[in-house]
Amino acid sequence: EQRSATVVMMTKLEERCRVKCDQYWPSRGTETYGLVQVTLLDTMELATYAVRTFALQKAGSNEKREVRHFQFTAWPDHGVPEYPTPFLAFLRRVKACNPPDAGPMVVHCSAGVGRTGCFIVIDAMLERLRQEHTVDVYGHVTCLRAQRNYMVQTEEQYAFIHESLLEAAAAGCTEVPARSLYAHLQRLTAPGTPGEGSSGMELEFKRLASAKASTLRFISANLPCNKFKNRLVNIMPYESTRVALQPIRGVEGSDYINASFIDGYRQQAAYIGTQGPLAETTEDFWRMLWEHNSTIVVMLTKLRELGQEKCHQYWPAERSARYQYFVVDPMAEYSMPQYILREFKVTDARDGQSRTIRQFQFIDWPEQGVPKSGEGFIDFIGQVHKTKEQFGQDGPITVHCSAGVGRTGVFVTLSIVLERMRYEGVVDVFQTVKMLRTQRPAMVQTEDQYQFCYRAALEYLGSFDHYAT
Repeated sequence: EQRSATVVMMTKLEERCRVKCDQYWPSRGTETYGLVQVTLLDTMELATYAVRTFALQKAGSNEKREVRHFQFTAWPDHGVPEYPTPFLAFLRRVKACNPPDAGPMVVHCSAGVGRTGCFIVIDAMLERLRQEHTVDVYGHVTCLRAQRNYMVQTEEQYAFIHESLLEAAAAGCTEVPARSLYAHLQRLTAPGTPGEGSSGMELEFKRLASAKASTLRFISANLPCNKFKNRLVNIMPYESTRVALQPIRGVEGSDYINASFIDGYRQQAAYIGTQGPLAETTEDFWRMLWEHNSTIVVMLTKLRELGQEKCHQYWPAERSARYQYFVVDPMAEYSMPQYILREFKVTDARDGQSRTIRQFQFIDWPEQGVPKSGEGFIDFIGQVHKTKEQFGQDGPITVHCSAGVGRTGVFVTLSIVLERMRYEGVVDVFQTVKMLRTQRPAMVQTEDQYQFCYRAALEYLGSFDHYAT
């Protein structure tokens, strides 16, 4: 009746074992609700939200309409999201898809006041920010509460609104349609004005750094029993995203490894970002791969670079070796121009179960700086993901360099950016890296590496001729 084209759902169907919302749409095919027939045309599930497309038809009418359903799945069951970054990305996607002539957007959560209120206030205030360069959160919530009781339910939600607006205002808009990437990159890399001296690229990279990080966020990493397990004192996993191992009885800190879960484009915790194992953490590394069912390892460093150890050789070269509970047998090694692929059979000595683990070691990363061309690295990323689709279990892809943030960050950033380019035709390197840094500190460590992400994205685009210019 209202000619709405967009539905925003801010809850999962169930949270903490309680039904928050009935599934009011068909999982496949067509369902009829009263006089309205609803057909599911398409579902796209991403790491933090899902997009569904429905066709609606009313009994006795020939008119068909499309409705898009956006479900945000990353709002925690308790409280509010730790960072506004994923929510803001969701909001931008919703806004980009709502047709200009559509009726009102329908927004709901469970009761339709708390998270619903947050969505509406943030959207309205960002709109006002664009038009008038001011916001009035208090005034807007008051106005909403006159229209629907209890809108924005908790103080936490009220604070989250402010945090979101602050982040959105500070970051500006960094999303570019793929076809404009070349021109955009030219602008970013143009030398700054005399006196200023900074290029747009340098300023954009510096804007990333201002993410909040309190020591509270690194509880396990800072415990005395774990300190020696960190390759670098200043690169540690956040408590909220760290990969926990099953504790060994009587061994303090036995659940700790310097590793973080990282979301991919379509899947939560699609990757584990970790440091190059130390001699002391090699057993933990194999235990992590086994417990989290990770069967693909990406290694982005040589064992030694510039005369220093970057990573302990954590695998056996010739004959099988035992790491705590696990026997690792080298099965095969293939040398490609840019990488080495090694296959291992790993057996749990406790119950005799075994599985194949494949390690891709990229050998073409220069010891200083970044590769001259992105092409080889893009092919490598493609190879790894193709192997994951062919053989990979459901577990994450484990990625490491030396500290597990620089080249590791580039690998994950490009994996996400390239896939998003294929599906949505847009590129946002800044927001991708910002999102990664909420999951592991310092991801994409240098301005060089940051610029390489842009250049590689452009080269990838060039491989689709119709887009390149």
